Amino acid sequence: MSSELYSQLLGKDWLALAENIRCAHSVGAELHGVFRISLGAGWVVKQLVCWSDLPPAAEAADTHLKIFSEDAGERWERRFDDKSFTTRQWKGKDGFLVERFGKWELHFKLYVKEGNLFYDQSGARLCLGALRIPMPLACAPRVSAKEMRDGVARVLVSVTVTLPLVGQLISYDGYLNVKGDIE
Repeated sequence: MSSELYSQLLGKDWLALAENIRCAHSVGAELHGVFRISLGAGWVVKQLVCWSDLPPAAEAADTHLKIFSEDAGERWERRFDDKSFTTRQWKGKDGFLVERFGKWELHFKLYVKEGNLFYDQSGARLCLGALRIPMPLACAPRVSAKEMRDGVARVLVSVTVTLPLVGQLISYDGYLNVKGDIE
């Protein structure tokens, strides 16, 4: 089943996405791949990685992704080797993608270029209980993410999260097979 969320967010551009990227957003399918995970250096980064429950560094993490329809959005369950990392996504009042993980809520404008999907971060909130505190982008985690087609059977994914004054928190990149375990 195709993603209602991303087709709503992208509108007519949904069909401009490469077919394998649309397939990667299928609700209910379980995708497999391999990702390299890098963490930044230093004590502060280690504390933030632990606090955010992010996966550990790995050269070739066996990766699984399953997307579930949930309320008015989606739940993305990722597993890197034996470490789970789950986020929730929905359409914000501004029409942008909202993704929540841990205590962070990040807002993205999505756009398609040459069949590939790019995430342009537009905002961030720190969530403490019922409080959702808007953070100036100069103080908030900054995410750079994209999904690129790789032939007909794979999607290349690249995500980097940095923090002002701290530098890189985490980055992960690799591929997901969208048509079975084709190498």
